[in-house]
Amino acid sequence: MPFVKRDAAGRVTSLHREQDSQDLQYLPLDHPDVVGFLQPIGERRSQGRGELLKSDLEMIRVYEDLTDILIGKRIVALTDFPPAAQEKLMRRRRLRSSLSPITDALGVPSEDEGLLP
Repeated sequence: MPFVKRDAAGRVTSLHREQDSQDLQYLPLDHPDVVGFLQPIGERRSQGRGELLKSDLEMIRVYEDLTDILIGKRIVALTDFPPAAQEKLMRRRRLRSSLSPITDALGVPSEDEGLLP
């Protein structure tokens, strides 16, 4: 592995595990043509992971706000959460509250506008 198929210009157009036709050429996995062919796939995967991480961070904020709403409406009590989760929620709340005066003084628009403290 891999066997490559090339187009008329000599560019690699596909990779194959087995030589199932005569027009396939064996190249080592570290050959520049194979690496060049696979590189865009790796870049797309890396970009996708970055987008997923960004989405995860945004969703964490949504879950945090949802938790605050549920606690505020007394649907859930903070003590319903395991001790480790309680500590994390309280740490986040303290951190957000300690940063609020700083962002207010600098005139930085708060992403918390309209949300619970």
